[in-house]
Amino acid sequence: MDVVAKPEVIESIQERGGALYVWPSKARCCGGTIQLEASTERPDKAFRRVNVRGIELYVTVGLKPPESLHLELGRRGHIRAFWNGLAWIP
Repeated sequence: MDVVAKPEVIESIQERGGALYVWPSKARCCGGTIQLEASTERPDKAFRRVNVRGIELYVTVGLKPPESLHLELGRRGHIRAFWNGLAWIP
């Protein structure tokens, strides 16, 4: 899996310990589509590590990683994850 992120996103993750956790979540709108959530704090879920450069990336067990995971900094420094550049999981 390729991680697509600007240097400031990687730096933000590293400043918070270097680990990023990514998991699917049902959206409250948009017909219940599935989107990705991301946090540098581990939620109470089972994760497995995915080898990528620059950060420790963990995805929930059972989630097939996308070809590319796009990371951005949102409001207040919140890290946002996009499945193959999309806001939802197809």
